[in-house]
Amino acid sequence: MRQPPLALALGAVFISSAHAETLPEFVGETIVVTPARTAQTADESLASVTVITRRDIERSQANDLMALLEQQMGIHVSRTGGEGKSTAVFVRGGAAKHVLVLVDGVRAASATTGEYDWNALSPEQIERIEIVRGPFSSLYGSDAIGGVIHIFTRRSAGPGVKLTAGSRGTRALDFSLGGGDAWRYSVEAGRESTDGLPTFSTDSTAFGFNRNHLALGVDGRLTSDLALAARLAQSWGRNEQDANTGDNDYRNRTASLKLDHRISAQWRHSLILGNSLDSYTSYSPFVPARIETRRDSLSWQHDLSFEPGQLSLGLDYWKDHASKDNSGLLDERLENTGLFAQYRFAALGGEAQIGARRDRHDAFGSQDTWNLRWGRELAPGLRFTAGHGTAFKAPTVNDLYWPTSVDGPYSYTIGTDTYSDTYTTGGNPDLKPETSRTSELGLNYRQAGWGAAVSLYETRVDDLIEWKPTVISGGAGPGITTTYDWQPENVSSARMRGMELSGQVRWLDWDWRAGLARVLAVNLATGLQLDRRPENSLTLSAARTFGSHGLRIEGSAYSQRLDVNGTKPLAGYGLVNAAYEYALNQDTRLGIRIDNLFDKDYALARTSTRFYETPGRSLFVSLRYQPGK
Repeated sequence: MRQPPLALALGAVFISSAHAETLPEFVGETIVVTPARTAQTADESLASVTVITRRDIERSQANDLMALLEQQMGIHVSRTGGEGKSTAVFVRGGAAKHVLVLVDGVRAASATTGEYDWNALSPEQIERIEIVRGPFSSLYGSDAIGGVIHIFTRRSAGPGVKLTAGSRGTRALDFSLGGGDAWRYSVEAGRESTDGLPTFSTDSTAFGFNRNHLALGVDGRLTSDLALAARLAQSWGRNEQDANTGDNDYRNRTASLKLDHRISAQWRHSLILGNSLDSYTSYSPFVPARIETRRDSLSWQHDLSFEPGQLSLGLDYWKDHASKDNSGLLDERLENTGLFAQYRFAALGGEAQIGARRDRHDAFGSQDTWNLRWGRELAPGLRFTAGHGTAFKAPTVNDLYWPTSVDGPYSYTIGTDTYSDTYTTGGNPDLKPETSRTSELGLNYRQAGWGAAVSLYETRVDDLIEWKPTVISGGAGPGITTTYDWQPENVSSARMRGMELSGQVRWLDWDWRAGLARVLAVNLATGLQLDRRPENSLTLSAARTFGSHGLRIEGSAYSQRLDVNGTKPLAGYGLVNAAYEYALNQDTRLGIRIDNLFDKDYALARTSTRFYETPGRSLFVSLRYQPGK
């Protein structure tokens, strides 16, 4: 086992998990904290991990999280319309709800939908993102079937301002401020807005989006052995929709307070208190409502280092309050308590990591998960890894307790026959969690200036929750009123078999990166590829600095996909983006980004009859002033 120095294992581990901006400076290597909940270099991780740094974000000049994530291997992003509209992120072919999203260590997804609002954070609020692929419920509990995306908010080192303008009436203004010595502080605030796109490609009316955002941070030491870090990230704004759907206002917040205490040279513990809010107010003319999740959380982790390895023991607790007013009331409080243990140690000439966890949930009782990973250096720079683990996704509050309502009767005519249907809709409190098991093999080679990696995996997900109608009265004949009970059930299974191949090299003064992913994500009941998941995808990027000039070119290609429960196709497509940066002086930079450089026509999602609109060629210009950058 490649043991890091005790200073890394004990000194940097826990404080660094709250102060990720200091990690890349340590011994010149990229440090990650998400795969093991303790600090390690990315090369030492036994999982497939990608890190998006603050410099990566600035070089890409991406305007939203979607533009950042869609360039990452094994990740596919879809959106039902323009900026701010419903966005889904699929990792390794899993469902959008099968990826756990953490913001500064705090669970950030809605308890009602089970998904994170990817429009909640601006790239200007983000310091770094760690993407970890594979099952991690043994460390984090529910949701982590396909992987974990951990977002660390901005740690500004000084004053700064950025102005942006571009296509579709896009305009943005961002401020940042930071400093301090023994105690460091950081402030970021801004506003962005766009006139947007039509919802469907056949429409002409555009629907806009705006976002106000604020991030605050402070960290320092109360004593030589006790460190404190506090973080707040908040956004709020309006998302315009068509008249039938109605506009909506949103608010999203995550806040954390972390205390890290060194008890002895071999024993540290940390306590994280978290709070999050996901609030959505719809002004629909038919079903206006405010739907809200408020979550309080606590994580207490002990890490003990000794000669054979490192043992981590922890407790996670969160309490959700989910509410809905108007057109059917919802007021539910759910609690989850998880106990976990993980041991990292030398084994069979390499390094092993074994972990287990038990979660106790108000709605469905207990769920046990475990994970075993092993890796060994076969030759200098060449490492083999293998792993197997289980994971689960808890039913959402909507799945369990959506208020009962009656819709209909809806009458329609086929030929000369008239039909009449009535739907009774409601949650199902008897649902079980969705469960998974994953096996994975990996090979990673790294040398100075270049590297390559390949991963093979298979995931089986059982007891998938789907909303489906069941006839409860009447019949199927003409002239008969048929009543359907529309509720969620554990009805199906899926299997994801995949390969990921990535490489990076420094060549001809350019930084080249490539990622090829193939995943067969199949509904085992129908044999069809799961909706909006391409079987094949390719991402490419090349970046170079020429004195005061910087250039980055991104390419991506995706094969044909299915949609509408596998009944409608979505054609494959390829896109090229370009970003240029010019240093006007030491403190000021001009940026230009062109998305969809060749103005390709493509679709990310559709209904039975129409395609959701996507942007054509788009130009964005920014001016950043950041003294001492």
